[in-house]
Amino acid sequence: MRSAAGGLLLVSALTVTTAYAAGAAVIDLTYDSVMDMVRPEARPNLAVHHDLQVTISGKDDVSEHRDRSVKQYGDQNSMVQVLNSTGDESSYASWHVAPDGRLVRVQNDPQSTRTMTVTFTPGNTCHLDVVDQLKPGFNEYAFLRITTHTLGYFSSYRVVRTTCAMR
Repeated sequence: MRSAAGGLLLVSALTVTTAYAAGAAVIDLTYDSVMDMVRPEARPNLAVHHDLQVTISGKDDVSEHRDRSVKQYGDQNSMVQVLNSTGDESSYASWHVAPDGRLVRVQNDPQSTRTMTVTFTPGNTCHLDVVDQLKPGFNEYAFLRITTHTLGYFSSYRVVRTTCAMR
């Protein structure tokens, strides 16, 4: 079992390294979430679709284009940064390669942290995990609302589906 896990870690690290050497790798990530807004108004079971297109260049630059949608509303944003840069605590999101070769995005929301982990698997495929965790002292999530771009407060947040594809 130990050698199989070690082999998978080596494959993951080689996948990221190969992407750099090739000049660019594009990873398409999607996930669907469901949350219960408690204020400024009560809106249970809000379903949000998230799309991220991540490009990693041969120079360790990572660019990200993301959009979110709920019903007929949507928004989008983009950013570019150096992969594995430490950034500062005010950074909204940052990407790094974990020691085991997984690609990790950490998003710093006002009352929670979202960690997105891309695990590379054989055959140029991948798997996405998304985990949201409340920061100490908070009991609800605070996210920018798509419709008004003001903060909304949510009693629950759960990811119900993820996809990951490389090209």
